Amino acid sequence: MRRLSLRWMLLLPVLVTIIVGFLAFAFAVDVSERSLRLAELDAELARAEVTTVPPPATDAPELPAPRPSTSSSGDGSGLPVQFTLAPDDTLLENQGVAHPFTAEDLAGFGAATSTATVTVDNYRVLISPTPDGVVQITALSLDTYNAALASLRGTLVAGGVTIALLEAAMAWFLARQIARPIAGVARSVTRIADGELETPIEPAGGSQEIAELTTDIDRMVNRLRDALAEREQSATDATRARDDMRRLLADVAHEIRTPLTAVKGYSDLYAQNMLTTPEALDRAMARVGDESIRLNVLVSSMLQVVRDGKPIEVAHEQVDLVTVARNVIDDLRVAFPSRDIAADLSAITDVPLVGNPAQLHQALLNLGANACRHTPDDIAVSFLASITEREAVISVVDHGPGIPEDERDKIFQPFYRSDPSRVRSSHDGAGLGLAVTLEIAIQHHGSVQLRPTPGGGATFELHLPRAGEPSARV
Repeated sequence: MRRLSLRWMLLLPVLVTIIVGFLAFAFAVDVSERSLRLAELDAELARAEVTTVPPPATDAPELPAPRPSTSSSGDGSGLPVQFTLAPDDTLLENQGVAHPFTAEDLAGFGAATSTATVTVDNYRVLISPTPDGVVQITALSLDTYNAALASLRGTLVAGGVTIALLEAAMAWFLARQIARPIAGVARSVTRIADGELETPIEPAGGSQEIAELTTDIDRMVNRLRDALAEREQSATDATRARDDMRRLLADVAHEIRTPLTAVKGYSDLYAQNMLTTPEALDRAMARVGDESIRLNVLVSSMLQVVRDGKPIEVAHEQVDLVTVARNVIDDLRVAFPSRDIAADLSAITDVPLVGNPAQLHQALLNLGANACRHTPDDIAVSFLASITEREAVISVVDHGPGIPEDERDKIFQPFYRSDPSRVRSSHDGAGLGLAVTLEIAIQHHGSVQLRPTPGGGATFELHLPRAGEPSARV
């Protein structure tokens, strides 16, 4: 069902009220005017009435006057018609203009027993019977009366139409002034309801009530925006917290996995009686001890994150990068016994570096393990050291299939996994190794760079600033 607009709801009752009220007023004026003019006409009839004495009866035959046409205005119709009827309805005397009445009319006049005023055709007639049976008739034409009424009614109709049009125009203007600001607010609210929450509610003109309504709607919409923003922020915070927890668990699992792999590798060597010399056994136990310490630090850090919401502060100290790299190479040889892993670290011997040994071990181990996992077993992996004026650089070089150019900007993103067709096993990590390595390099004011290996393959370079030198990269 289509509803009327506010403009028509305001306009129609006003127009109906005006029309009904004016019709009632015009009817009352018409009735009053007719009564007044008839009263004036009756008074004029009374003044025009003359007392006539009927002459003696004669044998003259009755001569009824012919009925003249009442449409003529030049036959003295404004003069009164006066005549006298005998008891036998015969015309005794005609004192005015010729009467227009028929014999039936005269018979009706003669039958009157009391004075009366009647309307016959287009005449107002005063009938005055006398005690001796003679009836005096006085009549006036109603042409002037009818013309006056027609003029009055024409004036009423013209005035009524004019007033109705003026009132309708004014009511339309007022309805428009009232409805226009409300329509503007309604359009804005409709856009907001359709999802355009940033639509402004412009201050509307008009009455105080409309201004207050606009202000209240604006306040309501602002509160709605704030509520939706809070909900979106809460959802964002929840998503961020979930992602942070996911990343934390993945990072911790990734970091725990590395020392556990090393411990397992040395345990397997011992179980297989491959540690045949005291020196090899001592070195294996030392490495198991180092990895156990790393596991203890990781678990303690996890507990502190759960309890205090922040990890343990990582201490930086003087680091022998050659020793760290050699330990990484030993761990890789244990984890990948069939792999040929070479090293040339002479360039960074006695180079002063400051950092966290466990984190640097983790970074180099991630680079080496990544190369071992993503290249065939017969491909050699090399650790090469170089030095510049400000940096020490350790490169992990392989001659495998390499990394496509379109993936080189993505592999350092958390949880990014390379093309499955290039991965040797679907369980080769969670895609965090390179992201963790990059984070460790940044914490040490260094960087990690990827370069293609000449002849095919990939070379990952860990750049670390030398102690006492300004940070090359932040």
